[in-house]
Amino acid sequence: MKLITLCRLASVAVGLGLSSRTAAALANGDVYGTVTDSVRGAPLGSAQVTIQSGDRVVVSTLTDAFGHFRAHHLQAGLYTVRVRVLGFRPVERAVTVAARDIEVNVSMAAVSVELTGVTVTAGAPIAIDTRTGEQSFDGNRSHSSPTTTSSQLIQQSVAGAVRAPTGEVHIRGQHAEYTYFLDGVPVPSGVSGSLNELFDPAIVNSITFKTGGWDAEYGNKNAAIIDVTTKIPVGDFHLNASGFGGSFATNGQSVNASANQGTLGFFGAVSRQVTDMRREPVAFDTTTFRPYNFHNRGEDLFGFGKVQWNPSGTDVVNLEGNWTRSKFQVPFDSAGGNSADDRQTDVNTFLNLGWRHHFESTTDDNGKTHHGGEFFASAFYRYGSLKYAPGLTNDPQFVFFPDTNRYNLSENRNFTTFGAKIDYTARLSEMVEFRTGVLSQFTSGQEDFVTSNGQGQFGPASSSNLSGSDIGVYAQTALSPNEHLELRTGVRYDAHTAPFAGTKSQVSPRARLNLFFDPANTLYLFYGRLFVPTNVEDLRAITSVAQAGVIADPTLPERDHFYEMGYIHRFPFGVVTKLSVYYKQSSPGIDDNTVPGSAIVTSVNIEQVRITGLESVIEIRPKGPLTGNVNLAINHAYGYGRITGGFFPTDAPDGKFDLDHDQRISISANAVYSLGAFYLSASETYGSGLTNGVDPADCNCSFGTGLFAFNKGIKVKPNYITNLSGGYSFTAGGVTLRPELFVDNLFDSRYLLKGTFFSGASVGRPRSVQLRVNVGI
Repeated sequence: MKLITLCRLASVAVGLGLSSRTAAALANGDVYGTVTDSVRGAPLGSAQVTIQSGDRVVVSTLTDAFGHFRAHHLQAGLYTVRVRVLGFRPVERAVTVAARDIEVNVSMAAVSVELTGVTVTAGAPIAIDTRTGEQSFDGNRSHSSPTTTSSQLIQQSVAGAVRAPTGEVHIRGQHAEYTYFLDGVPVPSGVSGSLNELFDPAIVNSITFKTGGWDAEYGNKNAAIIDVTTKIPVGDFHLNASGFGGSFATNGQSVNASANQGTLGFFGAVSRQVTDMRREPVAFDTTTFRPYNFHNRGEDLFGFGKVQWNPSGTDVVNLEGNWTRSKFQVPFDSAGGNSADDRQTDVNTFLNLGWRHHFESTTDDNGKTHHGGEFFASAFYRYGSLKYAPGLTNDPQFVFFPDTNRYNLSENRNFTTFGAKIDYTARLSEMVEFRTGVLSQFTSGQEDFVTSNGQGQFGPASSSNLSGSDIGVYAQTALSPNEHLELRTGVRYDAHTAPFAGTKSQVSPRARLNLFFDPANTLYLFYGRLFVPTNVEDLRAITSVAQAGVIADPTLPERDHFYEMGYIHRFPFGVVTKLSVYYKQSSPGIDDNTVPGSAIVTSVNIEQVRITGLESVIEIRPKGPLTGNVNLAINHAYGYGRITGGFFPTDAPDGKFDLDHDQRISISANAVYSLGAFYLSASETYGSGLTNGVDPADCNCSFGTGLFAFNKGIKVKPNYITNLSGGYSFTAGGVTLRPELFVDNLFDSRYLLKGTFFSGASVGRPRSVQLRVNVGI
């Protein structure tokens, strides 16, 4: 029924698109071009290109890896093209559009990174693409606190993202099923339960968030595709060093440097952070929710390096390596005299090599330029490990249900993944594009689990080798019979092989209809099948040992039907809005479950999951010093049926229940005031509340599955968090000094983040203050 309704809407939309006035269309034209470095002639990717008519922004976009940009279907008239890249002097060009395409090639001169940063970084970092509806994040405009992680950055930037304990983030009511792409190369997910961030946000140049309407290219964990462009080495040698300190003995240091010589460029960054509040506290006053923070110290180390080679204007080669390590204590609730000295160490490493080639553009008989196709080839290596060590004097808490003997459980797991991704795009004309590709990765590793009782005697143990793989193949077409209409259809095949589960596969068709009424208005409709695999892990082995050979059901890939409709509009007074509605049907779905009596996390299947959502995004950029953005989402994610996988869950909810990470209303807002070298930034986050752990069958309260069924009887109370930051840049010669002050949870709001359900309870972090000083050369 939903598919029939979507098809009817598509028919109406096609009719609207084809009925556009021919006379107006004949007067329209595209503005396109290439942005390059004036010295080296190398293309500049992720350059911010803004096209204005008077004071009104008509189009705002980023250049691709080859410096290309295109603004579609501009009405006849006079426009100003503004191009900005950190490290280069801003460029403005006046152009006149009149019934033909206009080429505007921009050559940019390098200047001091720090000097340009004083003005370029002004403004809110979040923007909306009026053609795709995708949100983007500009790392050079960000004013996040020095303790902000990559996961927190996602939560603050994406509509429908929900804060969860342990620093996780859930998007559109779904488990943390997202994938990072760094400069086009995928980075496979790590060990379940790892709390180590994949990279330091300081390496980010820009991020594009794809949370729906995916092309067939994107498979695997695609609740969101986090498409990261890392810092681009430009100009002469630059060095930035910073240090910060603040509440809870928090301190850190970071250094990053870049240089460029001829066709080669280098960027590198290292950082360290230490704090006495590494994770959300789990102990608190049950009346006031005042957190008790103890046994919560942690240290995080980050290292990243990038070499970029531009042998020609049509080739870009990136070699990137990253290493991170987190060592931390696991907080616990000492109520009742419990004692624990659990510690965890996580390591994540990746090495990516990518080559992107652009085929030369051609010009037809009418003088219209057609960009050539592209070829992308990459190889990647991924390593991760997790070591969880209980204290020698711990009170045993873990049980192998239904056995009542209690144990301490230690964990030593690691994996290695090798893979390759190849894509080819053929642009047969401005109306027809074809794209195909393959992604293949193979995983191996080792998982060791050891148990012991309070007397130090060993219990059940297991040691198992890992072996698994993921293969995906896709084909995608984009048909544009006119400037107002685009139909993107594709199909992909995925096969996932994992221990116990064997090989599972799916063929997934996808279709998206885009209606571009004009540069300020876009409507899209989408339907797609999704296939979301689990990690290649062998958590069943320890269960089998403990249960005399009885093996728990494996956790299987999630299989979805996904529907979405969205509308984007740019107002003439500097405001862009997006409104979207979506529905997801999972059979089965995936969630994670904390192993009872430990902090070890494993994935489980929920037989049926349903997710409905309504989102609104507002980008605010009027003329003047004040900019901002607002994300608002209403979402309901619930499940029902059997819960399988994991370590034999002992208490499954009866009937339908809201998922562990379901939050009905999520709002995030950010405002930035900038004047010269000064900025002041404020952000507000509101959450209506995650689950409190009460089974709907036991709460004696109303429970509904509708979008506006708030189910307050099984939710914690709402929370409001205000963050504030400010800074000023002093320049002298070639040196810039920038002191900044950050206050998180300004009003020291005390609240329960979530109750005990699939994972343990935790409370929100109290107010914290950090002072950072950055020196740039």
